[in-house]
Amino acid sequence: MAVRRIGVMGGMFDPVHNAHLEAAKVAMQVLQLDALNMVPCHVPNHRNAAQASAQDRLQMLRLATAQMPKVFVDDRECQREGVSYTVDTLASIASEHPGAMLVLVLGIDAFATLPKWHHWQAIFALANVLVLDRPGVPAEIDEALELDLQYREVSSVDRFFSVPQGRIWRLQEPKLEISSTAVRENLHSNSQSTALIPAVVADYISSNALYQNSAQSKD
Repeated sequence: MAVRRIGVMGGMFDPVHNAHLEAAKVAMQVLQLDALNMVPCHVPNHRNAAQASAQDRLQMLRLATAQMPKVFVDDRECQREGVSYTVDTLASIASEHPGAMLVLVLGIDAFATLPKWHHWQAIFALANVLVLDRPGVPAEIDEALELDLQYREVSSVDRFFSVPQGRIWRLQEPKLEISSTAVRENLHSNSQSTALIPAVVADYISSNALYQNSAQSKD
């Protein structure tokens, strides 16, 4: 019986935009995942709080992924009190799916900050890590993380899944260069945002009068 492969992609999703969805599609396709859990963060540890409520962010994500088979909106961090820690989320998912191989999906910017995360080394005992890298854009990698890269990094799917956890694969994959900050600023100024977010999300934002004030947090 084949071992299930479950992706985990966190973020503020404030709001969800096309680059988030493209990253999810790439992870699903390249890794042949059986499922991808998209997990909105409730209380961030190293950034500003979300401008939209947890329930609004969850609903926008549900609308945006409604036509994406095997992609699931996971509300466990929004249901949990206190700061949302990725290591806790991975441990929770692992307990629900014994024997499954977990993959944490990160953009290169988030990956570069990994040493600032709560119990970050424990993440490698729970999951492999797919890093969606931007070709030609160097990232400032912390020295501690560089040491991990030296013995964890691989360059193929076969080697990535040769062990159940602890591998890092930096996949060079061109991305739509969109940030949630840019989307919110466009919405605040009534600029054209339809190229940045799904139409169903734009409609939800308009109907619920979200993002009337600009915010500075990024994701």
